[in-house]
Amino acid sequence: MNPSASNRTTAPSSGNEPPGPNRRTATHPLLMTSPRLPFLLLTPLALLFSSLPAQTEKDSLAIGAVEVNPGLEANAAAEGTLRSLEQLQQSLDGELLNAFQQTRRFDLYARSDLAEILGEQDLAASGNLDPADPDTAAAFQLGGVQYLVVTELSAYRDRTETALFESIGKRATARTLEAVAIARIYDTTTARLLESARVTANARDFAEESGTTIARGSGATGTVVADTANRLAQAVAERTVQVLYPARIVGKAGRTVVFNRGDSFPIQPGDRWTVYAEGEEMIDPDTGESLGSLQADVGTIVVREVLPRTTRAAIEEDFGISVGDIVRPMQ
Repeated sequence: MNPSASNRTTAPSSGNEPPGPNRRTATHPLLMTSPRLPFLLLTPLALLFSSLPAQTEKDSLAIGAVEVNPGLEANAAAEGTLRSLEQLQQSLDGELLNAFQQTRRFDLYARSDLAEILGEQDLAASGNLDPADPDTAAAFQLGGVQYLVVTELSAYRDRTETALFESIGKRATARTLEAVAIARIYDTTTARLLESARVTANARDFAEESGTTIARGSGATGTVVADTANRLAQAVAERTVQVLYPARIVGKAGRTVVFNRGDSFPIQPGDRWTVYAEGEEMIDPDTGESLGSLQADVGTIVVREVLPRTTRAAIEEDFGISVGDIVRPMQ
């Protein structure tokens, strides 16, 4: 094909012209006057796209289905709260995906993808496949997935309290839900458990009844399940990011620093954070396993402004704060 064919417009046919190379074509007047114009037009575009920042490849992470401790499930059935526990489990499944998406740190695998991968591993573990076969899935070796997060509900309490005010003919109902989850973070490339973190969340709401009319507070008492699931998911996602990517100072000017956490994290102006300088990695001489690194407190900062991707803070104490230092919120 003639390389310049894409720059030509075929003239309307009269019906008597022969097909093929003898057919007349019309060329754009600008291209006729300057044969180098296509190059001149494409050059600025090439420069523009070459100046755009390259997309950094994200780590991949799979979110396992939320599990419920068998003892907790039996206890909820005995107390008559099994239905709300199941609602929390289902709600948490969706909230986890949303919470991790908001961190903007990972390429995420949906539950359906993960179920298929884990199903292959279960088949391999059954003994019906040859473990030497390279196509056989190995336990915790998830192709294309670097990290796996498995969340288990380990404690749960759903209380409803009702107060009757006979003098005014009203009744108020308050519902409180408390939940504890264990989040396990695995490196699937080494089958190693990186962290097992305990996170908690609770929510409370009320409804006020007068005859057949219900005047609600901040929301119906049924919303406590969704609120609790949302808070648990945020805590799991935040803890995972803290383990895999500790918050670090990315800029310093005078008495102001910027660190790489944005408005998708629970950060508020006025929050105080501690700054740590990171030393050499420590290795266990018996197992060869990394024990992290020695960290020294080198200052404190106070949050001033939370932006979409970063946070600006004022230095309160500075004993050698530098770009790259780790920051953690004060407890």
